[in-house]
Amino acid sequence: MMQRFFTIGWTLVFLSLAPLVSAQAEWREGTALPTAVSNAVATEMDGKLFIMSGKLGQGLRTFFEQYDIRSDGWRPLTPLPVGLSHFAMASGTGRVIVSGGRENETARLSADLWMYAPDTAVWLKLGHLPSSRADHVSVFDRDRVFLFGGIGQDAARVQSYNLGTGKWSTWKTPMPIPVSNAAFTRLGDEVIIAGGKSAAGRPVKAVQAFHLKTGKWRQLPELPIAVIGGALGVLNDGLHFAGGFSPASGKVMDSHNRLVGNRWQRQAPLPGGGRHQMAYHASEAGFILIGGAIGGGFYALFTASDRVSIFRP
Repeated sequence: MMQRFFTIGWTLVFLSLAPLVSAQAEWREGTALPTAVSNAVATEMDGKLFIMSGKLGQGLRTFFEQYDIRSDGWRPLTPLPVGLSHFAMASGTGRVIVSGGRENETARLSADLWMYAPDTAVWLKLGHLPSSRADHVSVFDRDRVFLFGGIGQDAARVQSYNLGTGKWSTWKTPMPIPVSNAAFTRLGDEVIIAGGKSAAGRPVKAVQAFHLKTGKWRQLPELPIAVIGGALGVLNDGLHFAGGFSPASGKVMDSHNRLVGNRWQRQAPLPGGGRHQMAYHASEAGFILIGGAIGGGFYALFTASDRVSIFRP
């Protein structure tokens, strides 16, 4: 009888641990970055990721390379002609668009709008934003580039730039909770923005969705913890959120959660510990996290990572 008790007990323990073991095995490492970057953004086009950072662990200079998702390889690209960091990047119709940011030498907000053509490897300055903006979100839709949140006088406004006409539009409904340094992804006609820092300087749990056709906002279930600089992506099993920095606890998070119904459920944690401010992308190939910072606050710049971690559900 006692032997049977222990057998059943160990079986239950094994079953309780089995999901965790299999979940941890779902992360794998890709080819590392050519150099560590503590703050980076990514945009995808034709199976290639364009990765740019204005901040490296060894100083302020522009890093711009292409990552081939299928071959897991890197290729250097023509760097941005000006020194910027904390910009936003989007891509579509064969072009990469970089908006706003901070000037590396002066730390002033920028209103520059740049376009990169991969086929010619040439940068072209398109003009200026309606006002300077940094730490914002940028999304390409058809022939328009949308800007959300960030730091600057128009941070609460949703603005879009029409590449065909060269004109800016301001959408009627502002962002319900204006945030900077937030994670974002696109799901159909919606742009989903999670976490970030409020105008008062506090991290938030809010998950906000903007409909690109109707211009309306809706709220999704809040994140389990208020963080800035996380990663958000849509996989075939739903919405995933990973990493980030919690100023309240002073911790860089290694957490990874998936939205199931109205609740976020814990998934396999990030391999190798917490990261934030990384470049990221999600598709059928998996949830790809690139670079980022291991330390928080002041130490973020000096704790850059060169890791490429890929999660497959």
